[in-house]
Amino acid sequence: MKNNAMKYGFAAVTIIAGLIFSYFHIGERPDIVFGSLGAWLIYVGFITLAIMAVRAIGKNKEKKVDERMEFVAAKAGRVTFVFIIIAAFAVMIADGIKPIAISYYMFMAYMISAIVFVYFVAYKVLLRYN
Repeated sequence: MKNNAMKYGFAAVTIIAGLIFSYFHIGERPDIVFGSLGAWLIYVGFITLAIMAVRAIGKNKEKKVDERMEFVAAKAGRVTFVFIIIAAFAVMIADGIKPIAISYYMFMAYMISAIVFVYFVAYKVLLRYN
């Protein structure tokens, strides 16, 4: 119960902070997708609420977690970590050869998406073959 209150509190604080930042035009940049830091905070707050709603829907189902699934999750995490190290090395080499002309927020968005995708694929493949 306390954990849910903290999550709802985090969502409320980020949405309120986003509204305040947007109202006072703090962190505005016309060249980014959302346009301001306030819009990003509002986005994060609503994503947090959406994740909590989806988790609440599936909470009544009985979870079946055994040692095999925990082993596969740990192994997928190790595979993802190795991917991060190799990708960081490749990016350093590529940036040394020709500077990467992409904004940092877009680069991090692509990197986070790639990490989530690699973990998902590694988990599914390892679950199938272990």
